[in-house]
Amino acid sequence: MQRPVSHHDYGTWSPKLDSGNAPQRQLNAFQGHFYPFAINHRLQCAPVNMFPQMYPYDYQFQEFQYFVVIDFEATCDKEKTPQPQEIIEFPSVIVSSITGQLEACFQTYVRPTCNQHLSEFCKDLTGIQQIQVDRGVTLSEALLRHDKWLEKKGIKDANFVVVTWSDWDCRVMLESECRYKNIRKPPYFNRWINLRVPFHEVFGGARCKLREAVEKAGLAWEGRAHCGLDDAKNTARLLALIMHKGFKFSITNSLTCQSSDDSMTWKPTPETPLFVPPQAQKLDDPQPQLFQYLPFCYCGVKSSKGVIRKPGPKHGSTFFGCGNWTAARGARCQYFKWASP
Repeated sequence: MQRPVSHHDYGTWSPKLDSGNAPQRQLNAFQGHFYPFAINHRLQCAPVNMFPQMYPYDYQFQEFQYFVVIDFEATCDKEKTPQPQEIIEFPSVIVSSITGQLEACFQTYVRPTCNQHLSEFCKDLTGIQQIQVDRGVTLSEALLRHDKWLEKKGIKDANFVVVTWSDWDCRVMLESECRYKNIRKPPYFNRWINLRVPFHEVFGGARCKLREAVEKAGLAWEGRAHCGLDDAKNTARLLALIMHKGFKFSITNSLTCQSSDDSMTWKPTPETPLFVPPQAQKLDDPQPQLFQYLPFCYCGVKSSKGVIRKPGPKHGSTFFGCGNWTAARGARCQYFKWASP
């Protein structure tokens, strides 16, 4: 089957790593040498059959050619969450929308720079040991390596989307740490599919955790819970099962898009935290002229742009709403974001 290829700005993030800041060690992730230590600091690339070849399903043509499933693990403690919270494991799994197979895996441990010592609670929960994060890479380098890996796999030239279990990974964790450390992330992390939404539509029931969802769907949990890579693999298996049931996926959440200039290049900066904690930091107010293209609404389509006509404090203000809005039906989703203060 010939599938259309959608070329978009998400595949044009071209980072240029400052060689002066790069660690001086041989880590060629794409020639099988991304394992410089005796600990599991690795990049896995192995096709895995997730379902039998004759697995019955109702085929549904998907908007996306590939799904990139992520599940970050971050610093934590039993009594109080460390501030700022930092990513310590960066896993990623590629799933084909045609076969439903897990095609490749990526994993690297990330070195926290603010709270460098893991709590005993964090080590017991995630299974990640201090030596693994000490020998890990910075978040900016992890983003770079992941982006290069996607490029090597040919994913950046295809139509792909990030998939998570909950909105925490992209909306909260990655966004807050990148703002706190002044790191520019690839723009494809600004929209994603929260698998909880389609799972609830297919299976119903109350809100549940990932392991509960996997078992409710009739799958056996594989690996260790709260190991980021194992969580991402189980999320990928659940994604494939929902897809094989005939569900067509679309974007469930997104962040306001950056300007087109910002989304085309990435200029890494030293990971020195700003002096404002992330929960108190005021986000940069987007200006109307920055939007060269419209952000996506929760339906997965470009949002519609509108202006407040009603007299009042917000009169004349520009906003973005559901792209599927019609006068007869109204909005299909609840997406709303101001384009100007």
